[in-house]
Amino acid sequence: MSQPFDTGLGLTLVLPDGAQAIEVSSAGPASRQFSLVRGEVISVVRDDGAALEFPDLLAWAQGMAQHYVQDFDAVEEAQGTISSDGKQSYAYAVTFKDANGVPRRATLIATLLAGGLFAGITLLAINAGQGLDTELVQELVDGLARSAG
Repeated sequence: MSQPFDTGLGLTLVLPDGAQAIEVSSAGPASRQFSLVRGEVISVVRDDGAALEFPDLLAWAQGMAQHYVQDFDAVEEAQGTISSDGKQSYAYAVTFKDANGVPRRATLIATLLAGGLFAGITLLAINAGQGLDTELVQELVDGLARSAG
């Protein structure tokens, strides 16, 4: 099961049951964060000027991944396009150890919705040796939509 959340950014995001909104986002302005039952943190940012076409999505995802490469010596795990009706999307996943030595995975997902609406999603998870949860990444892209009203 899953439930929709209004991000307050003109977007809704469908997340797995048990997800909770984090009251104060640490992801900066025009962002919203959520926690999932398994401990993942999802950050959503809206910046319509960040991407106007597919190459911009690639640049955004790679640029965001560079933060983890530079600051945490992250290594690339996977990258590629994500197919979803009415959206263009690209994801880039990196693995690293955080400042406390905890193994982590960051998946940066750049999505362009119809009408030029851009959303960047960061999925931050513990990396306990399991593979990238591509089903969750697909669900995040599929569940992202412009808010009604």
